[in-house]
Amino acid sequence: MKNNHAFLTLSFGSTYPESRQQDIGGIEQALKDAFPYYYHCRAYTSAIVRRQLAKENIFIDDPATALQKLHDEGFRHILLQPTHLLHGEEFEQKILSLKEKFADAFDSFKISTPLIASDDDYTPAAAAIAAQFPPVAPSEGIILMGHGTPRRNNQAFGRTYVRLQETFDAMGLPVIVGTVEDEDSPNFAAVLQQLQQRRYSCVHMYPLMVVSGDHANNDMYGDEPDSWKNRIERIGITTHGHLYGLGRNKAIQSLYIRHALKALFFNEIK
Repeated sequence: MKNNHAFLTLSFGSTYPESRQQDIGGIEQALKDAFPYYYHCRAYTSAIVRRQLAKENIFIDDPATALQKLHDEGFRHILLQPTHLLHGEEFEQKILSLKEKFADAFDSFKISTPLIASDDDYTPAAAAIAAQFPPVAPSEGIILMGHGTPRRNNQAFGRTYVRLQETFDAMGLPVIVGTVEDEDSPNFAAVLQQLQQRRYSCVHMYPLMVVSGDHANNDMYGDEPDSWKNRIERIGITTHGHLYGLGRNKAIQSLYIRHALKALFFNEIK
């Protein structure tokens, strides 16, 4: 008899082949290894990414289509694990909204959480992110570039990056968290202010993103004059770019497994 339990991994997606294979694929493989008796499949929440990949004859379902296929194929128990970094608009509008349409279509329908979704997630996430840092001298620092969230007036989402900065500070780590979107705080101006206050002579730069895509390769460490790399180097600070996403970080993968287990055996996000 066919196993009627399915595990659907939901990612924003990426047009970068290496990021799909190493970052998203790294999380997907870790989840497959942790849940070997489930049927595993994927979906991407970004319509832009899906359309671009379709032009390359790479076809990946949206979440609703993937769920409908699972229903039609006879799967009765569904566990959804998003690989998104934060509990933000993408998660709320494109993943949590699935529950209303599909929960009654299956015997069980459980939605797990992104990497950071509650107060309990900050310290484990910060520790897992820090696992990838090299040893640094007192004159060196770490810059993490996040995407940012447009929900500036929503304290639950808008303060996520600030809370993460506070967590790194409490851990005594020389980390500066910033966001690529200028309307968000902490933006590049806030990062620059921190650099000047801390007087680092060298910084290691990482994307604070699950995948290393356009923002990491261009906005953070690209050759354009307005990239963070070039703007920082113009004030006399040496930079080292680490162009890989959090998805290939084994400690981060373990946290997604932990979230899935919590959703499966204890509770799910409401």
